[in-house]
Amino acid sequence: MSVPVVLTPFKIRNLELKNRIIFPSVCTFFAGEDGSINDQMFAFIRARAAGGAAAVTVGGSLHGKPGCSRPAISDEKFMARWQETADMVHSCGAKLFCQLHPAKIQAGRGTEVKPISEYDHDLIHQLVESYAAGAQRCMDHGVDAVEIHGGHAHEVAQFMSPYYNTRTDGYGGDWKRWVRFSVEIVRRIKEVSGQDFPLIFCISGSEMTGDGRDIYETALMAQELVKAGADVIHVSCGMPMSDHYRCAPMDVPDCFNVENAHIVREAVDVPIVAVDKIATMEEANEVMESGSADLVAMARPLLADPELVNKYAGANPEPPLLLPGCRDGRRYKAIRCTQNPMLGREASLHYPPAPAELKKKKILIAGAGPAGLEAACVLARRGLKPVVMDEKPQPGGLIGIAPVPPLKGNMNRITEYRTALLQQMGIEIRLNVHVDEEILRAEKPDIVFAATGSRSAVPSVKGAGGSNVFLADDVLGGREVPGQHVALLGAGLVGAETAEYLAGQGKDVEIFDSIHELVPDLNKARRWFQIKRIQECGIRQHMDSKIVEIALPDISYETGGKVETLGGFDAVVLAAGRRSNNEFAAMVRQSFPEVELHEIGGAETADTSLEAIAGAAMAAAALD
Repeated sequence: MSVPVVLTPFKIRNLELKNRIIFPSVCTFFAGEDGSINDQMFAFIRARAAGGAAAVTVGGSLHGKPGCSRPAISDEKFMARWQETADMVHSCGAKLFCQLHPAKIQAGRGTEVKPISEYDHDLIHQLVESYAAGAQRCMDHGVDAVEIHGGHAHEVAQFMSPYYNTRTDGYGGDWKRWVRFSVEIVRRIKEVSGQDFPLIFCISGSEMTGDGRDIYETALMAQELVKAGADVIHVSCGMPMSDHYRCAPMDVPDCFNVENAHIVREAVDVPIVAVDKIATMEEANEVMESGSADLVAMARPLLADPELVNKYAGANPEPPLLLPGCRDGRRYKAIRCTQNPMLGREASLHYPPAPAELKKKKILIAGAGPAGLEAACVLARRGLKPVVMDEKPQPGGLIGIAPVPPLKGNMNRITEYRTALLQQMGIEIRLNVHVDEEILRAEKPDIVFAATGSRSAVPSVKGAGGSNVFLADDVLGGREVPGQHVALLGAGLVGAETAEYLAGQGKDVEIFDSIHELVPDLNKARRWFQIKRIQECGIRQHMDSKIVEIALPDISYETGGKVETLGGFDAVVLAAGRRSNNEFAAMVRQSFPEVELHEIGGAETADTSLEAIAGAAMAAAALD
């Protein structure tokens, strides 16, 4: 049986990589506040290095005030820890790359942050020398290659972008002058570090905005960068105005940027790295087989599952942990992952073997939603044998309806991974079982995890309990909504997705909510696409509008201090938030005081699946 191309070795100059997968630089905010590689950052890197990727790229701050977004390489005092990190990565059979990150040379230095049009030649020279010095420090302390970050919209990228570059000197005016600054950096690094030290250049293939650079100008620039000494071109995409593609969510097709990598590959004779929403190892291999690129960078897939490459290669028998989504940028600064509660906790969250006394106890988990399944997985990893029960005919809880709205099919992966792992580990999931007092008396558990989830909140609106008024959960679960004209109460994510789902059935939908804007808590990239689709569906929005009465066919709402009434509605759908489903936990606490009770997920607090999974993992890890 032939080895997949993506698992075959590859050389960049004299540097041999064991396969074609690179973990790219990600601003994790895991580093120390002083810019050091602290224990958390070290453990994060180790997990990716041990997971089978050929190389792990860590962003290094070249200049400006050090901080936690990425480790610093701006001074020799930081470099001993980089050497230690390189030694660790090498011991895992991987290589360590450093992305030379251009984070505002003036930031934190008492100098006003200026647009690039105001950079004088002395400052430009200072930047070029800073890049060269940073590359030299990396080479001297075990780093195997460096990458210039010329993508997105940092200073290097701004020089190469017609959107930002309005200079009229030798650094602006046309594409050859736009790329001059980058060419000078590449040449100077090669002069200082030598021709054999691998240098990667990351560039946005297309800036994906009307005033930005297109892929064909990028291909021409790539040729100049290669002439200057770049050994690899890493083809990313986007800029702040197109950030919804740069951090592409589930709304964007997989591998959407691969064609741009292929165009650049046709223009230059050095290896090309493809990146952006290449979500599975199978997709990465297809990119290799198609000849579109020589290497693939996978960030979010390896954030979710550091062992993804090992699993694909057969070195780890567990099922792959694939992404539905990642960091909630509005809620967290440090990166987090719905699927992987270990992310950002590699140094602190551990699953120790259960002590002998704990193994004698019977553990029952009531609820097979994300929290219940995650708790079962962690307990099983610790050598325990919990029994999972759920009243529904299939596991997953509310995740069972999460894939129903458009473009959310990948949400099934939350359930698929955990049920596959539990089956592999011999953990029983009993379905169609309503856990009540009778079941508890028959099972006699010593420990109970209440993972009964959350339920829809019903607003205190006159008429909310009337006929033809439905809960969004029921609608997404298959309940038919009669008529053509539907009022939807709630402009959060569930409300917006349900409105889009109903519009897809040809219904005329209007959204009402007292909040000021649609889906305010959704991360920026997904929110952009969600709002765009709502507009394309012709769904009318009544924001700053509080429903005061439902009396079909009329809806009365208060806005601007006045009560307005609209008629002609056939049905109303309620998406007014969620509340904890904690009745089961209350019953256990009252009727079985001798049982050790743990409330997790929606049974504890109505929140996102990210919070439910993380909380369940920590609770199961702490059980003793």
